[in-house]
Amino acid sequence: MDNAMRFPADKILIGILALAVTAVILLFIALSFFNYPAADDFCFAAKARELGFLEAQVFWYEHWSGRYSLNSVWTAIMSSGDIVQIYRYPPVILLVTTWLSFAFLTNRIAQGQVSTSFALLLGGVWTILFIAGAPDPAQTFYWLGGSITYQMANIFLIVLLGLLVWRETTANSNPLRAWLFVFSSLLVIATVGANEVSLLLTGMILGWGTVHALWTKRDSRAFWVGLLLIAIGAALVSVLAPGNYQRYAGIGEDHQLPRPMPWLAMVLYLPWVTLRLLYWLSNLGLWASAFVLLATTFPVARAWLYNKGKFNRRFLILPALWIAAIFILNAPGFLINRYPLPERAESVVWLFFLLGWYPSFIIFAHFLVDEKIQTADHRLIPLAMVLLIISLLGTPNIFEAYKDVYRGYRYDQEMRQRFSTIQAGKNQGKIDIIVDSLSRPPRTLFATDLATDPNNFRNQCMREYYEVKSIKLGTSTK
Repeated sequence: MDNAMRFPADKILIGILALAVTAVILLFIALSFFNYPAADDFCFAAKARELGFLEAQVFWYEHWSGRYSLNSVWTAIMSSGDIVQIYRYPPVILLVTTWLSFAFLTNRIAQGQVSTSFALLLGGVWTILFIAGAPDPAQTFYWLGGSITYQMANIFLIVLLGLLVWRETTANSNPLRAWLFVFSSLLVIATVGANEVSLLLTGMILGWGTVHALWTKRDSRAFWVGLLLIAIGAALVSVLAPGNYQRYAGIGEDHQLPRPMPWLAMVLYLPWVTLRLLYWLSNLGLWASAFVLLATTFPVARAWLYNKGKFNRRFLILPALWIAAIFILNAPGFLINRYPLPERAESVVWLFFLLGWYPSFIIFAHFLVDEKIQTADHRLIPLAMVLLIISLLGTPNIFEAYKDVYRGYRYDQEMRQRFSTIQAGKNQGKIDIIVDSLSRPPRTLFATDLATDPNNFRNQCMREYYEVKSIKLGTSTK
């Protein structure tokens, strides 16, 4: 693609695109410094302090869930010091590693045909598109209860896909292939142990890869079979955890609203997933970036997708599997909770949609044009680039982040006052502490808050961490 952008106007647009990408990523990194813990964060921190790292893993596995990757990383972060002070840094790490993982995958797909700097730029574009379509950026990047569960797994999966592409393309030496298997195995174990949606997605990808490798008798057969067996073993460790069944038993009790009847959940399942797909497809940046990719990769795609000058229809199975997998990934929410997936879990589905969008778009485009067009017209690329830049700077999630620079500052001041109130109350020997409500929390950062009921689980978690009898919202005496 960078070779196609060789005219002065193209270089100017690439420069503007690079500035836009850099500015948006820095904006979200800056918002991290207004971030504060909430809800389960305090429970994990309190349990880590009480039991220590290893005993806490046993406790969570037996009493909460088999998400061993989440349990270990979350506990490690929460036991590393004052969680209020360290809480701003994990989102920075997640944002930067999301960008780098997309850049790595881009580099592996391009197989050395793009420069490192251009791969970093494209990785940045992917990152902003991902942020723009994330159902809830707060739960995806800033609240650790959601981000460590799902976005960490997303990053692992992106890197894993890069390693899989590497193994199937340019990894020729046996020592490199051995190391790729080791690293891929570790990523499979980590991804499967993060959450159930990523477990399901990883299993499907490895299952498809294994079937294809065996069917076509590729030399990577043992590689794929080995990874699939490791994934199955890791899935059993995660799924069979006693804590899963304790948590599942309390699902009905945790819902503030009654769950729909099973028949109603079944009726709403297909319309809901369809509406979500249409919402994602309304993003102008997806179409603009896909058009640029289609035009710049046209000769390469023709070499891959055509046989004797005719489009090979067997490639249509890839977009078909992509769409089917999106519906499958949404199914657990309706089967277990009878509701759509939580927004933080939907980020995994959105990632898969984004990853599959570009190859599916290219395959469908070539299927439709077939022999009608032999070469792509690059004259529309500058217009598509302009539309892409506008979209990256103006989607709803990005626009909320602009506004949250001010809201974040106010939120930071109010949260500082809240924690000062708690500490002052403890110093005065108070055991029942009342803190002020937040005026208008920033949507980009804010996931959940305390309640007026001191018995609410979020209040109980904070109470346990600060070792007082109760904490609740009200009107504090300053």
